[in-house]
Amino acid sequence: MSKRNKAGKLLSRFIRQIAEEETEFVKDDDGEDRMASKAEAMARLIWKQALGYIELSAPDPSLPPIEIIHRPDQKMLALLYDRMEGRAATATEDETLRPSTAQKISEQGVRRIAALGDLGDGQKTT
Repeated sequence: MSKRNKAGKLLSRFIRQIAEEETEFVKDDDGEDRMASKAEAMARLIWKQALGYIELSAPDPSLPPIEIIHRPDQKMLALLYDRMEGRAATATEDETLRPSTAQKISEQGVRRIAALGDLGDGQKTT
């Protein structure tokens, strides 16, 4: 086993052990705080973000609180859907390095238009 694989397995084992620690407070059905594992707290946070929620914020105590509407997070919805369907999350490289779907479509469109007009570098060749 390579050092990288061994380190990855150790890290995964420690993450699982820490996830089982009951150190987080969550609200039960009665609105009372209770202790929960880090894994449960994280799962509840994922669900909250996936469904969207309204946050009351009072930046100035003399003014009434304002509502901040958090819309459903599409990435969290996709994560939950994949998990419910039995698909594990895949390890991917940094998302910022990969072109978005819109960028791929734009690049493909430019290539097709260039091919139709015999355009190589933006100039029509004759």
